[in-house]
Amino acid sequence: MENILPLDLHALVPRFAALRLRDAARLGRLITSIEQQGQLTAVVVVPDAEDAQRWVLIDGYRRLEALQRLGRDLILAHVWERSVDEALLGCLARGPDRGWEAIEEAALIEELAGRHSQQTIARRIGRDVSWVSRRLSLIKVLPEDLLEQVRRGRVSVWAATRVLAPLARANSDHARTLLKHIEQQPLSTRALKRLYEQYRKATKVQRQRLVENPALFLQALDNREQQVADKRLAAGPEGAWCKDLAAVGAIAKRLLPCVPTLFAPQQDRLECERLRQAFAAAKTPFQRLEQALVEVADPDRRGAPPSDSTNARGGCRS
Repeated sequence: MENILPLDLHALVPRFAALRLRDAARLGRLITSIEQQGQLTAVVVVPDAEDAQRWVLIDGYRRLEALQRLGRDLILAHVWERSVDEALLGCLARGPDRGWEAIEEAALIEELAGRHSQQTIARRIGRDVSWVSRRLSLIKVLPEDLLEQVRRGRVSVWAATRVLAPLARANSDHARTLLKHIEQQPLSTRALKRLYEQYRKATKVQRQRLVENPALFLQALDNREQQVADKRLAAGPEGAWCKDLAAVGAIAKRLLPCVPTLFAPQQDRLECERLRQAFAAAKTPFQRLEQALVEVADPDRRGAPPSDSTNARGGCRS
């Protein structure tokens, strides 16, 4: 039978503390809440098989730390008369109701995987085997030093899984160098995403500079983007018009030599038709653009199709 009891904090065995994430902000809010309202939710414990006077803490590590910070002696605990593994599986089965971080789920599943098959774990927690496998792969791709930084709350789960883990697989030295700088000077998720995007297309020399001084690299990137924005502002819409038309003209010139090959007599008829349709679709916006120029130059011709002899100078005057 399961029940709720007040237990001495010293009687708890925090066996899985190393697997849980630390979040200073959430811990601070919890401390304030407990100080004002008391402990509202009981932690989950099971009897320690090795010591009848102690209890293994399954869920509620942040509540335990909050009570310790407040100097409390007792903790409200929901006692489950189950084995440790049964309790872990039970907590994981609560899924979204518990609000686990993906990496916490992965760590607990890895703990269980040493004694149970993935099929058994999946069945017991109400998931499919592929989900369990994905969770395990999530934690296995992270180097231990990076994983520890995630657990301490110094690196977000997003940054670890989307940036540092792929970087570690590609170049572990670069990942550790970047991690060292992040520890000293934290970067936002947006900044890390920009860094990773730049890293993927950078040369070897640029990559080395990026990880050795990410803040300076981002500053240089901001400066370049600002210079481009300043030039665009100075050029105005006239400059953008000419630049875009120049780009389209360059594309047209690149396509022109392809015509004899793509539309040769021996080319497949259906394939030729598909290519012609693609050209017609691309040509339509230009026909509309030409019509707009005609209408500006001569409002009386509004709606009339443009002709080769039409003066497309718009409303400009020489």
